[in-house]
Amino acid sequence: MVAAFAIVAQFGFVPFIDVPLDFWGIAPVVAVNKMPVLERKHDRAVVLIHGLKPQVFQPEKAFETEVHSFQKPRAELVKALQDEFDIFGVSYAQVGPVDWVASSPKLAEGIKALRFAGYKQIILVGHSAGGIISRRFVELYPDAGVTKVIAVASPHLGSGWAKLPQQVIPKTQAYFINSLLPDVRIDYHRASEAKLSDSVQFCCVVCKLPRWDSDTTVGVDSQWPRDLQKLGIPATLVNCNHFDAMKHEKAVRTIVELANGKILRWTPVEVEKAQRIIFGPAR
Repeated sequence: MVAAFAIVAQFGFVPFIDVPLDFWGIAPVVAVNKMPVLERKHDRAVVLIHGLKPQVFQPEKAFETEVHSFQKPRAELVKALQDEFDIFGVSYAQVGPVDWVASSPKLAEGIKALRFAGYKQIILVGHSAGGIISRRFVELYPDAGVTKVIAVASPHLGSGWAKLPQQVIPKTQAYFINSLLPDVRIDYHRASEAKLSDSVQFCCVVCKLPRWDSDTTVGVDSQWPRDLQKLGIPATLVNCNHFDAMKHEKAVRTIVELANGKILRWTPVEVEKAQRIIFGPAR
């Protein structure tokens, strides 16, 4: 796996593991062990995939799957989606490179279960590293049945936050966090043979603070990188910080609108117009 090779080059041998992963129903509720047996309420499914949660004080929890706040039944995003979509969640242990999560057999099995249940649309909504997982999954498995990806505040080209001194990073999460380093992500994109299919709708929700070029954690250049711009992947701007990206009122409204609408690839003129809005006139 290309990303793993990049990490090996910088940090030594990384033993491959099948990363523990849970795939369950949020609304309606479907227990993890009941996923193969689904009764649809709607004909469209949204899958919410979280990002990094640093386990500085409880490093052993990196080995566990943990539900994030926006993946709970009472979360504003879930409540905003549940009238028109069945909603599912993905949580995973953070003890291997982020690319291994995308390759997890359990993630593929969960998507397969949704497809077998007859959903006409399967939409992945990934926050932060969850957007990388979503993108990598559709690149690796373009025929799996995913119809749309919404990447929210995602570090496609890595995050400077991952450059924290190794003494600060919990050892249990080192491989995961190191896989989000800018050099690692850039090397991956240069070397990867798996590309984004034209058949998958894709949009980047770019988060930033006024007068900043980031959302405090991920730069806008990483959230909507040049390779996606060249593909005509659209982007929409939300003024909020990284940690509010899945609960901020405008962000929630934007995600719901993107889930409901058809996402078309942009022309170069449309990309250039958005560049001026997102990056500023000096772009």
